[in-house]
Amino acid sequence: MERAIQQFEGKVHFILYPIAFRPPGEIATQAALCAGEQGKFWEFHDMLFRRQALWSHLTAPLERLSDFATDLALDTTALKSCVDSGRMQSLMKADIAYAEQLQVNSTPTTFINQQRVVGSQPEGDLIRLIRQELDRVQRPGQ
Repeated sequence: MERAIQQFEGKVHFILYPIAFRPPGEIATQAALCAGEQGKFWEFHDMLFRRQALWSHLTAPLERLSDFATDLALDTTALKSCVDSGRMQSLMKADIAYAEQLQVNSTPTTFINQQRVVGSQPEGDLIRLIRQELDRVQRPGQ
């Protein structure tokens, strides 16, 4: 996805609504949003996916996620404090409500305008779909 975002910078808007369907994912989502306060949302997000097997089965994953934060040179005390405060829950709940409105029930789900793409896709396929959609909306007379 990163390559697609870079390739179409200035031509498309990429909006991420991080949602979680289980409690460990809720903690991880909050931690990623808190990492964003330190300027490392995407780095933390990517690490969550790469290391999913290390945290997703835990009932209380915050300690493990703090280890990830250390690996990214984040202030782990601030990250834990942010998650424990619950201040990201309102953002997360709003994203979940929006996902329900769109009938999203699995992650990842990507929308390219009105076209829904469910599940992880090869980056080349996403780039092709974005190009097709750009061609469609940029045709003269439409």
